[in-house]
Amino acid sequence: MSTVSATDMQVKQLDKSGKAFEVVIKPPSKDPSEVKLSSPPRSPTCLDAKTIQEKLEKAEERRKSMEAETLKKLAKEREHQTEVLSKAAEVEAAFAKKAQEELKKKQELYEQNQQAQRQAKIERLKEMVSYKLRGRPFSHVCMKEHISTHYGKQDLQLEI
Repeated sequence: MSTVSATDMQVKQLDKSGKAFEVVIKPPSKDPSEVKLSSPPRSPTCLDAKTIQEKLEKAEERRKSMEAETLKKLAKEREHQTEVLSKAAEVEAAFAKKAQEELKKKQELYEQNQQAQRQAKIERLKEMVSYKLRGRPFSHVCMKEHISTHYGKQDLQLEI
């Protein structure tokens, strides 16, 4: 068995193939000169009234700057909120206007369709009246009454 020394450990070979080792760590030394604890260098602490006042003033400045930053951030958020609300109001107004226009167009189209249907019925009734008058006696006054009661036309001009 051969022994190999290192600075803080020993390695012993257990077999000749080199596959088994024993590592022995050196025990801690009892010499206090080897153990050195280092502390960070200390700055001279002068706690006179002048330095304390300077520190207080710097702290007050930091507080004021932080407060100013907070107020600035809040003002920016409020501005953003008002912008968002105004944009939402604009979008809503545009949507309402578009919906109103579409509704108006639909109502106009409905009225036109109703008018066209009424006119078509009146034309059919006129044809029916002329047919009836040709084939057998039929009173056009009676037909006028029928049209005015069912279709709301008081001043209907029938051409016979």
